Amino acid sequence: MLFTFKIKLEGSSKPPIWRTLKMDGSHTFSELHLGIQAIFNWQNTHLFQFSPKGWGSTPRLSENFNEDDWDEVPFSDLDTWPYGDRYDAAKIKLMDYFHSPKQKIVYIYDFGDDWKHSVTLIEITDEKLLTPQCVAGKGTAPIEDCGGIWGYYEMVNVINDPKHPEHKDFKKWLGFKSGERWDENAFELKETQGWLSKAWNLWNAKTE
Repeated sequence: MLFTFKIKLEGSSKPPIWRTLKMDGSHTFSELHLGIQAIFNWQNTHLFQFSPKGWGSTPRLSENFNEDDWDEVPFSDLDTWPYGDRYDAAKIKLMDYFHSPKQKIVYIYDFGDDWKHSVTLIEITDEKLLTPQCVAGKGTAPIEDCGGIWGYYEMVNVINDPKHPEHKDFKKWLGFKSGERWDENAFELKETQGWLSKAWNLWNAKTE
């Protein structure tokens, strides 16, 4: 089964920042995480989780960031799915959770900046697709560690206002040239698919 998802960065507007991702239902939530990282150009340097309604809802699907990480709640046994608290995202397939269009889940990346993405299943078909594809999108993806969605819009305001007292500092931080502006509407489908293909190939090389 082929699942088509619309993934929107919550809190974004004018334009809303979203991507449409096609992925086989046999892939895991860890692989969906990888796909979202690529199509939003995140750097995969922070923790993440999926859950039905975001913070406080269960079941949660996550990973241990490295061998030294720990969670106050251990992974639930797979035979308790979906009634446990926390599950290994690498062990739960998309088809284990999603069964019909309009179903949703919330993906949170970076528990400090708190980037929330609404993930909505919009279509299920019988097609086969081994490699995920980004087929549409809108809006420029934010940069890592800019303070969440509100920090992102503040950054845009500062970098696009030469009279702002922090303009020079932000311009230096972003490596912008004189007169360069942040374009909130920029989105290149081919470039985004390139990020996704590269991330997917690296993932497969590591797991072989």
